[in-house]
Amino acid sequence: MIKNRKLVSICYDHIGGVLGEAFFKFFLREKWIEQNDNEYIITKKGWEELEIIGIDVFKLQNSNRKILNICIEKNLGIFHEHIGSYLGLLMFEHLKNLKWLKEKNGNSYELTDKGVIGLKTLGVDIKKMLPQTHIM
Repeated sequence: MIKNRKLVSICYDHIGGVLGEAFFKFFLREKWIEQNDNEYIITKKGWEELEIIGIDVFKLQNSNRKILNICIEKNLGIFHEHIGSYLGLLMFEHLKNLKWLKEKNGNSYELTDKGVIGLKTLGVDIKKMLPQTHIM
């Protein structure tokens, strides 16, 4: 069980902190995104997988907003790379709709039990990202 659920940090309008970094590492490992010169792009596999998990790829592809950017945020003295731009926003909204994230107050969210299970099913083991003091 995760004792401290303060894993979710909101960076502008997308997920930052430990959870955002976990998604970034997962997307790279699973080859949903890749670095092309100095920027990251969504791969063919990434587009397919994003659609499977429920992201509106048509909306993502047809926006005037930048699709993908890697953002760096400092949270509790630690720098976290995470998915920003429009994909980051759509991921955040999708996790809220799935009830994997629960609003605490204003811009503060926490990961729900359903979210921990859902992430693990997807292949994002958030517990591996945490110091041992957060797990019991």
